[in-house]
Amino acid sequence: MYMKLKPLFAATALLFASHSVFASDGIVLGATRVVYSADAKEASLTVDNHSSKQYFLVQSWVDDKDGNKKVPFSITPPLFRLNANKENMLRIMKTGGQLPNDRESVYWLNVKAIPPAPEAGEAQNVLQLAIKTRIKMFYRPADLPGKADESPKALQWSVQGGELIAKNPTAYSVTLDSVKLSGNEIKNVNLVMPKSEAHFKLPAGVQGKQVVFTTINDYGGVTPAITAAVN
Repeated sequence: MYMKLKPLFAATALLFASHSVFASDGIVLGATRVVYSADAKEASLTVDNHSSKQYFLVQSWVDDKDGNKKVPFSITPPLFRLNANKENMLRIMKTGGQLPNDRESVYWLNVKAIPPAPEAGEAQNVLQLAIKTRIKMFYRPADLPGKADESPKALQWSVQGGELIAKNPTAYSVTLDSVKLSGNEIKNVNLVMPKSEAHFKLPAGVQGKQVVFTTINDYGGVTPAITAAVN
């Protein structure tokens, strides 16, 4: 985990990076998303250390899309040491507050792996990398109408003012993986919130009456392509 630096740099620097999963020889999460059912006491996520030699300090928290940590969820344990070739489980619990009961709410689960500082006698001119991953957490109220895996087909598409608009009339979030309008790939597609809409900028001159798109399901898998008309 360490990279030697020239002496003119500071002895130790701490960098943060975001990844869907951690490196295969370090900390690895058990899923790429968490679905928290409201009728369950808690949700859980496993954290594995695939390194055969290195231990890490693992820090975890939940925040919203803007990075605000004042959310109605807590994680146990929030900070722990994970030894080489060991596994631990994060428990996410709702701590109070009123959330909509007619649709999903979306938060973010953050897990940061911090390597230990160099021991006495080891090279001190090192770059320490604290790797952070951020995955979606869906809080799903009980007895929502319809099914989560059917919500992508309910998306309503339109073009207005140089934007492709995806309207989601369902109670479930839809995570877009890829979108093509008449064969042209639309960049930077992501989440369409329930009972809301998302706007995506169209490349110059791109028009069309049909979209082909894929989504990501509850298990992190990419769904088969869906073809839909554009109004």
